[in-house]
Formats: sequence, C-alpha cells, structure tokens
Amino acid sequence: MNVDKLTQSISSGQVDPVYLVTGTETALNQRALAALRAIVPADQQTMNYSRYDLRETDLDTIMNEVDELPFFGDYREIVLDNPDFLTGSGSVTKQESAINDLVDYLQQPATTTVLVFMAPYPKLDARKRVVKALKKAATLVETKPLSEADARRTIRADLAQQQVSITDGGLDALIARTQSDYSAMVAALPKLSMYAHNTGSVDADAVEQLVPRQLTDSVFDMVSAVMQRNVASALRQYRELLQQQEEPLRLISLLESQFRLLIQVQIFSSRGYTQGAAADALKVHPYRVKLAWRSVRQLDHDDLTTAYDMLVRTETAMKRGTVDKELGFELFLLQFAGNGKRYARQ
Repeated sequence: MNVDKLTQSISSGQVDPVYLVTGTETALNQRALAALRAIVPADQQTMNYSRYDLRETDLDTIMNEVDELPFFGDYREIVLDNPDFLTGSGSVTKQESAINDLVDYLQQPATTTVLVFMAPYPKLDARKRVVKALKKAATLVETKPLSEADARRTIRADLAQQQVSITDGGLDALIARTQSDYSAMVAALPKLSMYAHNTGSVDADAVEQLVPRQLTDSVFDMVSAVMQRNVASALRQYRELLQQQEEPLRLISLLESQFRLLIQVQIFSSRGYTQGAAADALKVHPYRVKLAWRSVRQLDHDDLTTAYDMLVRTETAMKRGTVDKELGFELFLLQFAGNGKRYARQ
C-alpha cells in the first residue's frame, strides 16, 4: 500500500502487528512514520513508543522487548531504523542468532506489539530468509520516488490543505528547481506557504525567489555549456559553484555522472526503450531521464564519450596530485573545446 492508504487504514482503526516501510522518498517515509506513531496516543508514548537505530543498537536488544506488554494502553510500538541486514550489503554474521529469533517471532507476532521496520533502501535482498519471512508477515508500505505526474498532484493537494494554490507556471518552476524530487518540494513548502499567506497563491516568481537551484541542476547546465564548447559560460558556472564552497573533485564526479547518464540514455533510446523503461533499468529518477532524453537528440555519441573519457582522466590526475584540483576542470574544458566542433550536430 502507499502512505495515503496506510493513513486511512490506521484512522479507521486497522492496526497490524508488523509494518515494513521501504523506499527512498524521504518525505513519504516521514509521513508514514507520523501515521504509524499515531497508533499510540500521545499521552502513552513515553512508556509505549520506542525507536531504535540498528546501526547503534543490537537486534538482540530489541528481540528481548517485542513480547513485553503495553503499559496501560492497547499497543506497544517499536520502530527500527536502518535494518541493513535486509539488504544485499548488510552483514548478518554478528547478529545471526537475533535474526533467527526475529524470523521465529514473525511466524506469530504479538498482537499487542506494533513492530515497524523503516527500510529506506531502493530494494531488499529477496533471497534472504528474514526478508521472505518479513514480507509474508508484514503490511508493506512503499515509499518509492513519485513520478512527475504524481508529484504534481500531491504537491497541489499538500498546498490545498493549507488553503494555498499554486499556478501552473509556479508548479512548473518548482518541478524544474527540484528536478521533480518530491522530498525537495516538500522541504520548500513552508517558505512558499508563508509567501502565499496574504495572496493565497504561489507563482513562478515566488518559486524562483524562494527555492534555490539544486546542485545537480547547475551541473546539468554546465554539461550543456561544455557540449556547446561555450568556455565562458562553463567557467562562470564552475567558479560560482566553487564560491559556494563546492569541492572541485565532487563537481568533477557529478559531471562524470551526468555524462555517463547521457551516454546511457542515448543507448537506451537507440534500442527503442521508453523513458520510463530506461529510468527503471538505470534506477534513476524519471525526471533526470526526461531531461537527458531531450538533450541527447542534439548530441553525438562520440562527442559524449570523448568528454566523459577526458573527465575520467582529469579526475585521476587530480586525485594523484599531478593536476591542481581547482584548475582540473578548466584544463579539461580548454582541451575539450580545442577539439573543435567536429562532433556537434547543428
């Protein structure tokens, strides 16, 4: 189920003994957590609500508590953050005994305990015995990133609850500024709602004034300038980011990532993939794929791979100290621009 259905279910009095919240959309994870916390009345939470980070607390400590009865209430709720033993990268060796205890518990969980797993991962390791047992026993709540259409609809609804509307242009600007990242949009809502306190509406000007551009958005513009061999524009944007205390190596790494995405999208496009299928295969937010899809129509594959290879070599030289970190991008840009426009499509 999604978070809205979870909220409706709990509001109607339906409480299950085990919940698994999995997905990477931070704002939806927070909403799910708030809905689940409401199972225990506020005046009972001191005694009946516990939250543990499994990076800091051993699982066997929790397993000693799951059968405890609630203190003057209907439910005792235990929330477990970062259960990385559910993923392929998580280690089970040190806690194998506790995991076996958990698997046994999931066969017949206590009816007065609500056990919540907050797993903010793109996927779980379905091969693991504990994952199979958890999926069988738990109510699954998915918080995967929203599509652009769903993000637009949800943001309008979020603002409407605060009696604030947003113009089509304002919503377009918000999508662009956040690259359709729903969590980033939610983070911007308090400022936008405050702006609209008197007017009741948010327009594009308000968004551009109040919502900062994301770093990935600036990097995308830098890539465009590089591919056009517009040295002045690319250098200006790069130096502006340095003034904002961005690390040169991080910028080079982000540029590499963007070029790699453009190359991958171009390949998927040539093979007849849709944008959605490419986003799923690449495990990249659909909006990033949408922007890349538009760009690759005017770019030659050889041109992209040349720039990418040069960036990789530049990053290696920067890490080895044979090229000054702040000058690395500038040298790359001048060398790439010096190749001429033999690859660029007109």
